[in-house]
Amino acid sequence: MQEHAERFEGLAEAYALYRPDYPARAFRELLPLSTSDRALAVDVGAGPGTSTRPMRAALPASWLVTAVEPGRDMRRVLARSFREDPRVQVTDGTAEALPLPRGSAGLVVACSAFHWFDAQGFFAEARRVTAPGGVLALLRNRMVPTPLSEEIMAHVTRAARQAGALWDISGQREPTVRELSSVEGFKTARSRTYRWSETRDRRGVVDFYLTRSSVWSLVRRVGLGPVMRDLEEICARHIEKDTAAPLEWETTVKWTQRR
Repeated sequence: MQEHAERFEGLAEAYALYRPDYPARAFRELLPLSTSDRALAVDVGAGPGTSTRPMRAALPASWLVTAVEPGRDMRRVLARSFREDPRVQVTDGTAEALPLPRGSAGLVVACSAFHWFDAQGFFAEARRVTAPGGVLALLRNRMVPTPLSEEIMAHVTRAARQAGALWDISGQREPTVRELSSVEGFKTARSRTYRWSETRDRRGVVDFYLTRSSVWSLVRRVGLGPVMRDLEEICARHIEKDTAAPLEWETTVKWTQRR
């Protein structure tokens, strides 16, 4: 996981501003599933706090949160976000070597960062730190496809191929419910999907895509100006000037309980 963290150096401020959070309801509804008496939640690969914020909001005041993040830039923004909240501890660490004692957590979550992990290493660490009865959950935000999103990603893929900036997507598939059910030490997994929406103007859409690692790989190869110009032209074809367009999202939660 540590080597992948370098992909996001310099992106933390934009990531915190333009990446969507997760619905607090998704975390709130995980709590009753944990029968552990450990009131510690762990956010693995927390980034700048896009998952830590709604998780902290959903948890009772008696719970503590440990946000684990290997990227120095992301960790700086994350720590700044919670400097006034003693219930949140920000720590350097990776998914494959969590800086936590055995059986200390009642809830362990990984949100979207999972596809950068070494899966087996992460599951071994999750098994170690999750208390019996505790919950392991994987969350992912997915934009519901629209003509706008499909045109942007087709353009980015084409431009990246031409610039020799195609990103390696091997090993980035998240586990199915069946695969999560087979993780040693955990019970049968379940899943749930939450649908929600937001609105963004043209610049808001461009700013969001500039936080995507695939788009940033292209920026590093051809420069920020050309990429922004192309994205703005695409947005202009789908969003009227001085208006905002609705973006539909799906947050999928897959969870399992520690035996």
